[in-house]
Amino acid sequence: MRSARLHTLPFHPPATPLQRRLWLTTQYARDTPAYNLAYAWRIDGPFDPAAFHAGLTAMTDRHEALRTTFTLREGELLRVIHPELPPGFDLIDDVAGSDVAELARQEATTRFDLGRGPLVRCRVLRHAAQRHTVLLTTHHVIVDGRGMSIVREELAACYEAFLQQRPDPLPPVHRQFSDFAAWQQEGLDTGRFDHQIAYWKQRLAGITGPAPLPFLKPRPAVRSSEGRWVDIFCDASVTGAARGLAVAARTSLSTVLIAAAARWLAEETGLGEAVIGMSTAGRSLPEFDRLVGLSTNTLPLRIPVESGATARLIDETRSVMLAAIENQDVPFPLLMQEIGLPRNLPVNPLTQVLVALRDGLGRPLRLAGAEVTVLPAAALSSSNDLTVELDPQPDGTIRGGVQYAPDLIDPAEAARLAAGLGGMLERLSREPWPTRAVAPGGTPEPSGSQEPGPVATAAPAAAPPSAPAGVASVPVAADVRPPAGDPAVRQHARRLWRLLLDAEAPADGDDFFATGGDSLLAAELMLLLGEKLDCSLPLDLPVGSPTFGGLVAAVTEHRAGEGR
Repeated sequence: MRSARLHTLPFHPPATPLQRRLWLTTQYARDTPAYNLAYAWRIDGPFDPAAFHAGLTAMTDRHEALRTTFTLREGELLRVIHPELPPGFDLIDDVAGSDVAELARQEATTRFDLGRGPLVRCRVLRHAAQRHTVLLTTHHVIVDGRGMSIVREELAACYEAFLQQRPDPLPPVHRQFSDFAAWQQEGLDTGRFDHQIAYWKQRLAGITGPAPLPFLKPRPAVRSSEGRWVDIFCDASVTGAARGLAVAARTSLSTVLIAAAARWLAEETGLGEAVIGMSTAGRSLPEFDRLVGLSTNTLPLRIPVESGATARLIDETRSVMLAAIENQDVPFPLLMQEIGLPRNLPVNPLTQVLVALRDGLGRPLRLAGAEVTVLPAAALSSSNDLTVELDPQPDGTIRGGVQYAPDLIDPAEAARLAAGLGGMLERLSREPWPTRAVAPGGTPEPSGSQEPGPVATAAPAAAPPSAPAGVASVPVAADVRPPAGDPAVRQHARRLWRLLLDAEAPADGDDFFATGGDSLLAAELMLLLGEKLDCSLPLDLPVGSPTFGGLVAAVTEHRAGEGR
């Protein structure tokens, strides 16, 4: 089983490759707040700023990443881990509601001193006894969105305990960021990631620089980090069609969204492929799942796009995404060096367009006894030329937008791009999926000259009745595996299913994708389950066996085939 050993570290351990990259970019953009992560919440109801301050201080005491600064010595960037580094904290009384937007903008755009810290600060605006605004800002060089979602969860628990005069209720931290950084560096030093580097070299062969994006203006010598936003909204009918297409293709909504983005970008560039960036949590070992720090990584997805070949596009997209996740441990800055691409500030030679499918930064903070509302971003920064965010909502819609650099893209052009992407998702989702017959042996056979479709593993069953109009009802493989399997597989799979999907204990007939899973979560489930069982599992196993009972049986059969 892969595992990261605990390390005895120097007081000033080296920064990780991604931290070096973000630090250098921040120094380059001296007059702009590059990589500030700003959060704003309106608090209605009882709220105790002192307890909140104590909870936030508990977070910096608990997680070394939040009490880290940086120093440059003899050309090497080092992390300075302080024994104590309380967060910056201000309470401002009698703030008018009309002043909130400007104060939030000022807070979000105030630069951090990465050498002095602290790199976490909070400002509480009191409007009335029962109404406050909380502005929390940190720097991306010490923490990512996944880490901040953990901070919000733990902060809420500490806040509630401190309100009731109870001690810190949290268990000890199992792994600190230094453990992750040492594990990553050890993998690079020992060659453990060499097979992943080989994959990326083969996958990205022939790319010599960034693809020409016809919608960009001439790049200025010094680009600001200012970002702007154009909304994208897909109503329930479009989202339903996209989900129906995902069901027909036996894949996830995330795969359909990435496929739509790939076709949209390929049409914009006129190329037969699209290279887009996809962010991952970068935590391929289960022991780092609760890590607070900067572990995120960008995976370049090189997706071939053929006009009109919807089934092939989705199949290719799924395969590319799963292979990328299997090879996610190589830090993106080092990957650029390994494949010989120049990494000149501020141009990204591969992923000028980033697609984000989930925005962990905006999830609500939960505070005991109060109603918390997420406020819109007061200021945006844009480290990529173009970032697309698509966020499926509980009401069946998709909300998101295009975040762009106004130095490079005119507002009218950005609006056209956003409309084009929304239109592409609607077009792709409503294209009929080819009907597939299933031969007696269970092997799907194409109907006429239609393009390849999903692989069936058993007798066909009718498509779910929820498949919307515009998506052809297609015979898909029924998951008819018996609800048997190794008890150890069942135990570990049940726990991970609940953890990743934030769901109740699954019944054998519960469908992973219908419960809220997607291709990325499916791959993460297989990685974590493989770690628990000390074996390597195909990352797309949930695609063919999406129900819990079928997945347990499939994993049991796979292990038996390996002689385990």
